[in-house]
Amino acid sequence: MKFNKDDSFMPKKQKQGIIFFIGIGLGVAIAIIVIIFSYFSNTGTAEFNESDILYSVNKDNSEGNNNKKYEERDYPSKTKRTYNPFPFNPNSITKTQLIEFGLSEKQASNIVNYVKAGGKFKETQDLKKLYCMTEDLYKAMSPYVRIPNQNNKEARKDNDNTSTSTNNIPKPFPTKPQIILDLNQSDSLDLQALRGIGPSFGKRIYVYGKKLGGYVEIVQLKEVYGMTDTLYNSIIQHLKIENTNPKKININSATIKELSSHPYIDFYLAKAIIKLRIELNNYKSLDQIRPIHILDQKSYEKLIPYLEL
Repeated sequence: MKFNKDDSFMPKKQKQGIIFFIGIGLGVAIAIIVIIFSYFSNTGTAEFNESDILYSVNKDNSEGNNNKKYEERDYPSKTKRTYNPFPFNPNSITKTQLIEFGLSEKQASNIVNYVKAGGKFKETQDLKKLYCMTEDLYKAMSPYVRIPNQNNKEARKDNDNTSTSTNNIPKPFPTKPQIILDLNQSDSLDLQALRGIGPSFGKRIYVYGKKLGGYVEIVQLKEVYGMTDTLYNSIIQHLKIENTNPKKININSATIKELSSHPYIDFYLAKAIIKLRIELNNYKSLDQIRPIHILDQKSYEKLIPYLEL
């Protein structure tokens, strides 16, 4: 069998393709050699540039990942924050009360979450451990911190300092001035002077007194939500009521809404009082409400001081 001269083992186009790819391969190899040569001849510069690039990348990544954190973080403002200070125990104060004091929501959350997680403030300086605590904030808060155990330790320390070296018998703790508050004239801040009464409880006692129209007996404090016998017994010796003439409700003109706004009168009793008033064509005496079947004797006696014709 004979072959023509133009005949070959591979087609012409396939040969051209192989030559083309060989050319590309040679070009890449030359480029790699040039890069390697350049690297080893300029090692110092290459390392410097790599360091700069790595720093820049890390910096950009850090800024990108933490951008939100920076926006949320509480940095000291150029405008000085104003505070509404009041005495408080950092181990029991609420987030709402801290915001009322003048803290930001993030700062208040930081303190409250520390306590919820099991942290405890044993002394005023423990506040400095918190992430949110700036120098200005500490100066604003520290004079109003009231931690019972810390106060006892300070009292013992003062007592020890006054004892003489010739007398090892400890002197008794100095007694605090006797505090007597008029229950109807004291606001929530005044009430915080009593041991065991914090901002929340002081406000609760004050608000309940306003709803009543004024306290007529100190024993009514037992009706305040959260009042325990122990706390009640510890504060009654520091309280008095000089004015026992509370704000009264006229049962001949009051509406259901006005009557039921009093802590001793619910909606059903208010409705019964008005129904009987209509039947009697107005009350002639306060004891005419006594027959109302949902009003027991004890409730009647508590309610009478707050009613009038």
